[in-house]
Amino acid sequence: MISSGRLWGVVRDNPGFRRLCAANAVSQLGDWLNVVALFSLLIELTGKGESVALVLVTRLLPAFFVGPAAGVLADRISRRAILVVCDLTRAGLVLCLLFVRKPEHAPLAYGVMALHSLASAFFEPAQAALVPNLVPRQDLLVAVTLENSLWSAALALGAALGGAVLALAGRDAAFVLDAASFIASALFLRGLPELRAKADRAALQIDEEARGPEAVGGANLLGLRDLREGARYVAGNADVRALLIVKASFGFTLGGVLVLLAFFGEKVFALAGGTGIALLWTARGLGSLAGPFVAWRMGGESEPALRRGIAAANATILVSYLAFSLSPSIWPAALALAVANAGGSILWTHGSTLLQLIVPDHVRGRVAAAEMGGMTLAMSLSTLVVGRLIDRGVQPRALMAGCGLIAALPLAFWVLRKRSPAAERS
Repeated sequence: MISSGRLWGVVRDNPGFRRLCAANAVSQLGDWLNVVALFSLLIELTGKGESVALVLVTRLLPAFFVGPAAGVLADRISRRAILVVCDLTRAGLVLCLLFVRKPEHAPLAYGVMALHSLASAFFEPAQAALVPNLVPRQDLLVAVTLENSLWSAALALGAALGGAVLALAGRDAAFVLDAASFIASALFLRGLPELRAKADRAALQIDEEARGPEAVGGANLLGLRDLREGARYVAGNADVRALLIVKASFGFTLGGVLVLLAFFGEKVFALAGGTGIALLWTARGLGSLAGPFVAWRMGGESEPALRRGIAAANATILVSYLAFSLSPSIWPAALALAVANAGGSILWTHGSTLLQLIVPDHVRGRVAAAEMGGMTLAMSLSTLVVGRLIDRGVQPRALMAGCGLIAALPLAFWVLRKRSPAAERS
């Protein structure tokens, strides 16, 4: 069982991980504050659910296209440098949202968020690949859960602050605070140790002589050989493939839900001015924060427990979003949403921990990029479909129920899939 002393010990005893946590806490707090402000602004300017869908897609889809290149880069150069440059880039981009004032300015918001997503697409694989270099292997689950806890706490607090900042200081203040948070994060990240991927080609059983001239040719320069290595690794590891499929499938539920939350907060439950959105997103954060700790208490931290937790998480997601769709008011809906996000948080932390335990360091960036790419593609497709269906008159409650029912597919896949060699060994 994981104690609070062990949680604190991982932060206390690993200064690099401590810096990474501090950077994430600051930047994510500002980012969630930004989300509330931007969603409220777009609904006010356009009055359409599709506007929220479009901005979500611009935040998500670019990562799918640049993810492979981002993964190669994370396995080739300084991961610290990638993180710092991405944070500074995002700080400048967020300030451009200050110029979104009229309905005809909405395309500017979409463009800014697309570029923001490109920067994030390089940030996330580098960060995911870096964590196992900063903490001992036996503490990976603790580290991943602590990262998730920071994300969840930042979501809850940032969404709540977003509603307060909108009411007291306006949306411009929210955008400025988000930019400042990225600058502060970059300053923290500058102090990380200079770590690069550890070369361990033997783990992939690559025959260096068989590569021939390609090893020093254009394919190597462009990273194509590295991409093929990553693809061969995933193709040859059934456990990794299954985890990538289940985590990507969650995106089909989550993408549509994010559109619907903005619509429920502003329209269905009729709490305008960002209040409804802030309340629902705060519930998301609180549920996400609690989920992994409940899973520890009930199931433990062994590898079989992580696998069982993934099945339980999908079942929780399914039932909770169905309950949300039937909720008569915002408070029971917020409770159902918190439980659903507890399930999503368990799915994410358990899946990420298993991947970091399985995948060797020299290919970890590419696998992390594949994980992010699959998730963002699924979320983007779900977001577009749900946004269009809302504007064509489909009832949001029916759409929320549909998003929940989608979780039955990865649940069935995970429960029925043939046990992998790694699972047998555990």
